[in-house]
Amino acid sequence: MSRPTTGKMQGKLLTAIAAMATMTALGLMGNTATGMFDASAALAQDADTLRIGMRRGLLTFDPHNNGAYGTPLMNVFDTLVRRTDDGEFVPHLAKSFEQKDDYTWEFVLHQGIKFHDGSELTARDVKFTLDRVVGDTRLIESPRFSTIKEVKILDPYTVQIITNVPDPVMLNRLIRMGGSIMPEKYFNEVGVDNFTKRPVGSGPYKVAQYNVDQQIILEKFKDYFKGDVSDWDKAVLTILPEASTRVNELITGGMDLVDEVPPSEWARVNGNGNTAIVPGDSTQVIMLMVNSNEQFPTSDVRVRQAIDYAIDDKLIVDKFFQGMGTPTRTHITPGIVGFNEEYYDTYLYDLEKAKELLAEAGYDAGNPLSLTLQVPKGRYLLDSELGQLIGAILQMAGIQVNFEFLENSKYVEVRNNNNNKELMLAGYGNSMFDPFLPLNALNSKTYFERLGYRNERVDQLLDQAEATIDQKARAQMYREAQAILAEELPFIYIYAEQNFTGINTNRIEFAPPSSKDVLIEDMTKAE
Repeated sequence: MSRPTTGKMQGKLLTAIAAMATMTALGLMGNTATGMFDASAALAQDADTLRIGMRRGLLTFDPHNNGAYGTPLMNVFDTLVRRTDDGEFVPHLAKSFEQKDDYTWEFVLHQGIKFHDGSELTARDVKFTLDRVVGDTRLIESPRFSTIKEVKILDPYTVQIITNVPDPVMLNRLIRMGGSIMPEKYFNEVGVDNFTKRPVGSGPYKVAQYNVDQQIILEKFKDYFKGDVSDWDKAVLTILPEASTRVNELITGGMDLVDEVPPSEWARVNGNGNTAIVPGDSTQVIMLMVNSNEQFPTSDVRVRQAIDYAIDDKLIVDKFFQGMGTPTRTHITPGIVGFNEEYYDTYLYDLEKAKELLAEAGYDAGNPLSLTLQVPKGRYLLDSELGQLIGAILQMAGIQVNFEFLENSKYVEVRNNNNNKELMLAGYGNSMFDPFLPLNALNSKTYFERLGYRNERVDQLLDQAEATIDQKARAQMYREAQAILAEELPFIYIYAEQNFTGINTNRIEFAPPSSKDVLIEDMTKAE
């Protein structure tokens, strides 16, 4: 159940929201500029070149060590299988696949598939890829492939994947970036550092130019095994961190598509005549990642619950994001196995209850709770602004908030090195379209040093669900786990987001996928 915000407190929140929205609209949250990159201008009149303005660049061109949600990587690399919009798994690099038994999957490759360097993709490359992502536990994608015991080559175009437990989500794993097949010979010749500077995949586009955090130029790969799958000979992807800059470029014709357009810019895009906002569903949930290790006050479940009660999720969605989002107490979104509607489109808000819980935990006006909130800058839609708003909300409950604002690369470094403090604003997507990906992070075997959370029953449920073929049984296990997590709050969920893309309607047609992948073949020329 949720309780209405008191008039006085709601007024303060609305004032804070309005102030932040004004700052965003006026560009006061960062510098703006237009016409930044000559390469875009040089290709501006080319009818066969697609120009994309992106909020952030790539963390790395190593698909096994990226972990981001919604990147252009999948134009360059390909996977054994793909997932259709209606949830069906279909062959891709593999021309067929079959589950031989509970532990064995067999994939038969198309013959004659070429990497961008001209070498042929064979079973050796598949084995090399999966052996690397499983064996190098330092890679971000490695935990998602931990069920793989062995990859066997049966002939040059046939492989078997043997798992150490029955794996109901093997195909879900293989559609991820971590399942991107890499060229063994080229990778071993140049090494990982040079590979990330001059990446080679088998996808429909090859990398022609890569300026880190500035621009990526992709060219159509003429020898792509599926033929000509795209309307565009080239794509220029320019990194434009400021939303107003991206929108300016779209409106003035410098860009054909720009991502992550905030609410403050929607009217400007929709009112331009030849540009429009196209909304898309998303599996990404915005949350507070809580450090429950014993040295932090957030190790006390009453503190975590107080934080949850203090935040009015519905008000944030309605006023900050103009209703474009859904308050949630779970990471499992509609259409995913184990979706529990009891915890979706709902929230807890009770400021007095928050204060009572803090008092029970030993905090009051004479001994206020002090927390650090780490906030990314430029990683998620309105992330720094949202972090400031959450901090203001928590302070209304008597919690002193110290902010750490982190640029994207620094944010990832802090998170991956387990240097996160009490609270970290985070957004996690579900590119596997299965509960395993978001909930396995809360298995104590996965990120205990980072999260400090352990519940034996949750561990048991997650372990069982990972190795249970029966989807109905898995769904029940995940529902029970969600109920426990909603009470113990190792993650404090805020809302499930939508994504908003701006397009030049005279140039392109585009329906954003829920995966948020920037797939050029999905962006067709306007008729």
